[in-house]
Amino acid sequence: MDFDFYNWFLVFIRTGAFLLALPFFSAVNIPRPMRIALAACLALLIAPQLPPLPVQQLGLFSLIGLIVRETCIGLLLGFVGRLIFFATEMAATIIATELGLNMGMLMDPSSRQSQPVTGVILYLLTTMVMLTLNLHHGILLGFARTFDVLPLGGGQLNHSLFEAVIGRTAQIFVVALQIAAPIMAVSFVITVFFAVMSRAVPQMNVFGESFGFKIAAGLVVFGFTLQLTAQYVANYLGRVPEDLMSFGHLIGGR
Repeated sequence: MDFDFYNWFLVFIRTGAFLLALPFFSAVNIPRPMRIALAACLALLIAPQLPPLPVQQLGLFSLIGLIVRETCIGLLLGFVGRLIFFATEMAATIIATELGLNMGMLMDPSSRQSQPVTGVILYLLTTMVMLTLNLHHGILLGFARTFDVLPLGGGQLNHSLFEAVIGRTAQIFVVALQIAAPIMAVSFVITVFFAVMSRAVPQMNVFGESFGFKIAAGLVVFGFTLQLTAQYVANYLGRVPEDLMSFGHLIGGR
């Protein structure tokens, strides 16, 4: 099959936008030329399998609109693949707030920004699970399959798509609470215990004493629940290719 530059360029635009929104591949410490080369290589593999699009018959504004559409589609699909990372970041913020670790900040290696200690741990855990189990291969393959249900130049906004985006966004809060629930429970029990102790022993400095107990118990529970968190993350990432296909159907209006 002859090489079609226009097909390759449109696939490159969608793929580049997808990788820009996808975690790890969009990390600051990954060189920009490497990301561009990866998007170009993926486009070289995908574009020959697609039917040619008559781009030559389009006007300038129609071509610009087509590029903008492919960019938005890639960003939306990347958002779907990044949802579990949003959930772990929110869970880390809840855990840090419950344990009083908001003052201890570390630099996130992916964004070069300050994050709570728990946020860095959960980000590295999620990335390690994705890479060691080769789940990123399934995500890239699921993205490539979206071209079968959402061809170049296709896609439209519809009510079902908005409902799906809102539903998946709301699921972030549910997943974050599920990850942070054990630490929240321990923090609540310790707070109730020291509240009772303050009534029994009024001379006790409840705030000062409970702070250390809450951090120690919370970190122990956090360590024991990391395996459950990794298993949950792996199960969610395993469903991302199916989610990409379902969103491709919704964007395509099917």
